[in-house]
Amino acid sequence: MKKTPAIVLEVVTANRLKGGDVVYLSSGLTWSLHLNDAAASDDAAEKERLLAAAERSVTEREVVAPYLIPVKRDAGRLTPLSQRETIRANGPTVRYGPAVPDETETLPRGKANV
Repeated sequence: MKKTPAIVLEVVTANRLKGGDVVYLSSGLTWSLHLNDAAASDDAAEKERLLAAAERSVTEREVVAPYLIPVKRDAGRLTPLSQRETIRANGPTVRYGPAVPDETETLPRGKANV
């Protein structure tokens, strides 16, 4: 059985000016933190309409640097096609914040675990 080729969709992404969060433009032309809320399209005219709306958000100082990214729809979920956008969608790839020793970590000799 031949597999049907996946249709490459695109969504508009940007960073929220206040706080820098990665955001996605929804079909209601509002910004969401969740990729699955994004308006995904393979239609050139629709993508231009979404980009124009995103540029208005730049003018209104809501977001910076909007652009289209390719995604695929798999089992009803949107997934970025590039590693960069996967990282942007899912968050940092390393632990951040205050260092908290793992219970399995051993301390150097002579150091007390306080």
